Amino acid sequence: MNAIKLIDTETIETNNVISFADGEVTVVEREVHEFYRLEEPASTRLIIDDAIERTKNYISKSRAEFSDLRMLLQELTVK
Repeated sequence: MNAIKLIDTETIETNNVISFADGEVTVVEREVHEFYRLEEPASTRLIIDDAIERTKNYISKSRAEFSDLRMLLQELTVK
């Protein structure tokens, strides 16, 4: 999903004087132009770093569990 970011605004103002039988009327018109662009996507590096760190933690936890299991099996086979 892309985010849209406001990057600039431009205001244009025009004044017109209209003459009527009863007098003059000043009409002030204002236009506001807003310029947008797609926001740059967030860096994926943090996501990759996080995935690598989680994988390392999983591997170390698995190794510890296998080590405990190996020690248990050794104890069972010794008896």
